[in-house]
Amino acid sequence: MNKTIILAIAVLLAPLGALAAEKSDIEVMTMNQYLGAPLTPIVTAGTLEDFNNAVIAALQSIAGNNFPERAEALAETVADKNPDLVGLQEVYSFGCIPNPAGTPGGCFLFDAAFNDHLTETLDRLSDLEADYYVAATVQNLTIPSAGFPFPGLPVFLDFDAQPEFFVTVIDRDVILARDDVDTSPVLFECGRRSVDGCNFDVFATAMTLAGPIIQERGFVAVDATVNGKPYRFVSTHLELRVPGPGFLAPLVQPFQATQLVEAVNSPELPPVSQTLIVGDINSAPTDPIFSNPFVPFPVHPAYMQLANNTGLFGFPRGLPNTDVWNLRPGMSDGFTCCQLADLSNPTSNHYERVDVIFSSSVPTKVKANVLDDEPSDKTSSRLWPSDHSAVTSELSY
Repeated sequence: MNKTIILAIAVLLAPLGALAAEKSDIEVMTMNQYLGAPLTPIVTAGTLEDFNNAVIAALQSIAGNNFPERAEALAETVADKNPDLVGLQEVYSFGCIPNPAGTPGGCFLFDAAFNDHLTETLDRLSDLEADYYVAATVQNLTIPSAGFPFPGLPVFLDFDAQPEFFVTVIDRDVILARDDVDTSPVLFECGRRSVDGCNFDVFATAMTLAGPIIQERGFVAVDATVNGKPYRFVSTHLELRVPGPGFLAPLVQPFQATQLVEAVNSPELPPVSQTLIVGDINSAPTDPIFSNPFVPFPVHPAYMQLANNTGLFGFPRGLPNTDVWNLRPGMSDGFTCCQLADLSNPTSNHYERVDVIFSSSVPTKVKANVLDDEPSDKTSSRLWPSDHSAVTSELSY
């Protein structure tokens, strides 16, 4: 072959080789899907009428926030980035059980609110030919029976002795894996196992007129092989900073973070070269150390614990983790939360970064992006895909 032709081919192929060499070892994403309504009015209702009205308002909000439409936008975000692993939070399922003794047709009035967000997400991904499967799940909040023959929250439409229907609610955190990624759930040592993961030992309890509801949160993980390398991928959704009244409430989230740190650092787990922790931790890098009358030392907030790999009082459990956003070239604030409850605000209201990706060692190269925070990302009816942004990162080691 002519030497000139060979040289020309080499020049043409060189950029392709450079692109191949620059391919990341792994790409991961965290995405809070948003249940579709604020729940505080339900928890704080002081009368049966207020409680019932708050449940109806929540159903109207969930229906108006149109998860099937939002699921399409969220699935497009996943398909566009095509990450190896995705940590999903607030993966809800809302159902309706009619009461035979009540006025018929109540479920139909709020029909748009009742769907399984996980099924909707997987269906939309399939429509986009993005092949993902459920690798692991932890089930969190489940509404118990309120003393009626059926489970769920009773809803009265005419305030007689019989509710018209019961709303069932399930909240999950789910790890999705791309079809070509082999995974297996990680069996953490925990006292409150839930499906493939764990519910936290410390939790908030909401006192409602339907009875006490445990505000479960949890964590779940898989061991995965990506491009021939082993990873442990952990996803979590920690409690709010202050989930209720009283001096103990601000301790719930830090205690949950401590349990997560200890679980991830357990010597009982098989060793892996890299551990990635993702999720909505409801704690930002700016959260300060604080004192509480119920504990003897200053309390380290959740973000600080996960970043420094410490316990509640700052005692190390291992080497610090790396918040990969801090390695992003041209790093911006990267705020991820929160849009209005009805998702209608014209420009992003995000003011803090609580959706995070941590790596157990420092990557040699990082690409990280906050997604779904531009007006062009809105759905056809002008809804934000979620009240949070998704965060994605390509990592090389």
